[in-house]
Amino acid sequence: MKQKWHKATIFTVSAMLAMHQTGLSYDQKTLNLLKQNIAEWNAMRLATQGRTIDLSGAQLENADLSAACLLKANLKGAFIKGARLVNANLQEANLRWSVLEQADLRGANMANANLFEASFEGANLKGATLNGATLIEEANFSGATLSNNTILSSGKRADARWSILHNARFVSEPENTLTTPPSPCSELSKESSKPFSFSSSIEERGESGKRVLQRALSEGNFEKASLENADMEGANLVNANFYKATLEGANLKGANLHGANLDRAFLERADFSNANLSKAVLYGAMLAGANLSGANLEGASLFNANLEGANLAGTNLKGANIMDANFNNATISPHTILPSGEHATANWAVMRQAVFIKP
Repeated sequence: MKQKWHKATIFTVSAMLAMHQTGLSYDQKTLNLLKQNIAEWNAMRLATQGRTIDLSGAQLENADLSAACLLKANLKGAFIKGARLVNANLQEANLRWSVLEQADLRGANMANANLFEASFEGANLKGATLNGATLIEEANFSGATLSNNTILSSGKRADARWSILHNARFVSEPENTLTTPPSPCSELSKESSKPFSFSSSIEERGESGKRVLQRALSEGNFEKASLENADMEGANLVNANFYKATLEGANLKGANLHGANLDRAFLERADFSNANLSKAVLYGAMLAGANLSGANLEGASLFNANLEGANLAGTNLKGANIMDANFNNATISPHTILPSGEHATANWAVMRQAVFIKP
C-alpha cells in the first residue's frame, strides 16, 4: 500500500508545492488571455472542447469577463470582486471560496456550479441561472440583488421570501420566458471533463519527484491542496495539516490521521473506513456522503461538521465533540459508539434525523 500512496501523490504534491512557492496555480499567459481578449479566449475553449481549466486563486478584480466561456473552470478561491460577468458561462464551475462581491452577474449561467462558501455580497444576480448549483446554502448572498428572472438551484424563480432569508435584495422586472439563457460555448459537449490522473510513477518523476514527495510527507502540510479522488489508502498522516483542503472522493481507507487538522476541509464522498481520526480537528468539515464505517474518531472535534448521508456504522465517536453537527440521513448502527461511550440506539438516531440500521 505504501508504494500505491507514493504513486498517487507524486503529481498532486508537486503541483501543490509549486502553488505554494509561486503563489499561483494557473498559467499567467492563460490568465492574461482571459483578461485581454474574450473572443480569443472563447475560441481557445472551443478548440479544447471545454477541458477543465485551472484558475484557482486567480486575481480578476474588476475584470470585464462578459460573455466569457468559463465552463467547468476551476475558480476556487479566485478574487473576482467587482468583475463584469454579464452573460458569462460558469456552468459546472468550481466557485468554492471565490470572492464575487459587487460583481455584475446579470444573465450569467452558473448551472451545476459549486458555490461552497462563495461570496456574492453586493453582487447583481438579476437573470442569473443557478439551477442545480451545489451548496448554495453555504454561499453568502448578503446585499446581493436577485430578481424574478433569477433561477435558483431548485429550478424555481427567486422571490422576495428566499431573498429575505438570505439577506439579499429582491426586485421585480419583466419576466424572461427563457429558463436558461443562451451561453457562450453552450454548444460544447456536456460530457464530464477527463478525470485527473495520478498515474505518474516515481520512476517517471525521477529524483525531483522523490524529493517533492519526501518534503511534503515530512512537513505534512497539505493546506488548501486539491486532492480530489487521490488514493491514500493506509497512509501515515499523523498530525498532517489539511486545512481547507479538497479531498472529495479520496480513498483514505485505514489511513492514520491521528491529530490531523481537517478544519473546514471538503471531504464529500471520501472513504475513511477503518481510518484512525482520533483527536482530529474536523471543525466545519464537509463530510456529506463520506464513508466513516469502522473509523476511530475518539476525541475528535466535529463541531459544525456536515455528516449528512455519511456512513457511521461501527464508528467510534467516544469523547468526540459533535455540537451543531449535521447527522441528517447519516447511517448509525448498534456498533456505533456515541460520545458518551455508549452504543448508539434507534432513539438517538431519530433525535438527530439519522437512519438506524440493525446488522
